[in-house]
Amino acid sequence: MVSTWSILVVAAAAIFFLYTLPAAILARTRMKRYVEKAFHYEFYIASGTLMWVTMAFTYMAAYMEAWEFVGMPAVFVSEGFEWWFIEMLFYLTWVPLWLLVSLRIWRPSKIHRYVTPTDIIVHRAGGYEAPLRIILAIIIFYATILYIGMIYIPTAGVLTAVTGGEISYHTFLIIITIMLLANIFIGGFRAVAYTDVIAGVTFLIAFGVMIYFAVAHYGGLGQLIDTAYNTELAKKVFTITLPPQYFLTMLLLYGPSWLFIPHLITKIYAAKDYKSVVLGGLFSKIGFLVGAFLSPIMIASAFLAQYGNLPELPSATVVEEYPARLFFDWLGPSILMYIIVLGLIAISRTTIDAMILLGASLIDWDILQKALKLKISPRARGWITTGLILLTAALAILVALNPEHPMVIIGYEFTWPAYAVIAFPAMIALFIDRVNKYGLFWGYLTGFASLILFTYVIWPEAPHNPFGVWEGTLPSAVASIVTLIVSYLTPPPPKEHLEEFWGIKKELEIIQKA
Repeated sequence: MVSTWSILVVAAAAIFFLYTLPAAILARTRMKRYVEKAFHYEFYIASGTLMWVTMAFTYMAAYMEAWEFVGMPAVFVSEGFEWWFIEMLFYLTWVPLWLLVSLRIWRPSKIHRYVTPTDIIVHRAGGYEAPLRIILAIIIFYATILYIGMIYIPTAGVLTAVTGGEISYHTFLIIITIMLLANIFIGGFRAVAYTDVIAGVTFLIAFGVMIYFAVAHYGGLGQLIDTAYNTELAKKVFTITLPPQYFLTMLLLYGPSWLFIPHLITKIYAAKDYKSVVLGGLFSKIGFLVGAFLSPIMIASAFLAQYGNLPELPSATVVEEYPARLFFDWLGPSILMYIIVLGLIAISRTTIDAMILLGASLIDWDILQKALKLKISPRARGWITTGLILLTAALAILVALNPEHPMVIIGYEFTWPAYAVIAFPAMIALFIDRVNKYGLFWGYLTGFASLILFTYVIWPEAPHNPFGVWEGTLPSAVASIVTLIVSYLTPPPPKEHLEEFWGIKKELEIIQKA
């Protein structure tokens, strides 16, 4: 028998979907203005028309997600605080470089109406379009499936925790996926962005409740911290096990790789103007401070205080159940707990829907239409898009079925190394004119091949190298070095191509006409 409370938890997923439904319907209504003229440009990036308020929330949602609010507190207490500290290192390199890189991406995207992250790289390369699109689509799709899969883990885990295991982790995987897909099919990327606004507000309310009770339960912040950091578990949590070079390479490479994370690139494309890009970036930093800094400290401290002197941590299907389990032990089946459940559902779904769209667009746009140049009717196009969205969501579920590690470690060990291989050659090309199509093609090919070999064949045990450096270090170094060497050994890209890419030619034409 399933309790009434567990049924209400399942209903919470439907409730969240229903009160975000008006936003999705509004997105669909506005989508109709653009979709007939440019289906892919509208469905995948909202025709580049999102204003700064929407962009602020959809950027912020990328950092106020299950990774930060659920995954980080869970890995903090289960694996050690050093995994959270690594995330703080990321902030030191990402923040100073964000505006410089994001505007350099946004400018050509508005001129040339890019749809996928591959578009800007292939255009900048100026040739080898088909092979470049295929190899890039494969790399990004690989990383995207891993990313979606690891976000599925806390999405299902938190709901399993608050039902006391009455409804299984795998059942919730299916339920949440169905809700996400329904939202995507209604209004595409525009619906994703609009519901991000509602999800952000919902979670901030829930997070306020969580923090209030974490502090109030122990009679104040000082008492909470003192109780937490004098437990037996705290001694283990604050023991450093990673070598110094791991932290150093994360600082130098992990942070900058976030500047060209594919699902954030599509959000840059979706921005209407400079203001939307700048304010979106500002709000993403606010989201990061709340999600990555405040949340793990507060929730992990509450967890340590509650369970830190027990012989062992509470049993769980996945460690990402811990934050929800903590509040459920305090509040039980109550209205306040239901608010927290809605907030956890809201924060868990942010990013997943955008990533599912990205995964589908890579096969649809980059491979089928641009690389293979297949002629597809509008009706067939709709069915193909639907099928690819379903395929992307299904493949990601396979990653989350029986995870061997916490989601944060899966991200650091497997997902972000692939993102680093994508990011560094792309950013080098955006700032060094000498980079050409030959360098980019061979850089990506060797970088991804080395990633697969190092991770799964040569050094299958973490950190997938004998030097104790971050897993993304060697593959991204291979990709970057090969890109530069091959570019300088082969003819430079024509000046006319670079002027066309940056829109200089169009600006001159406008001036001449004036």
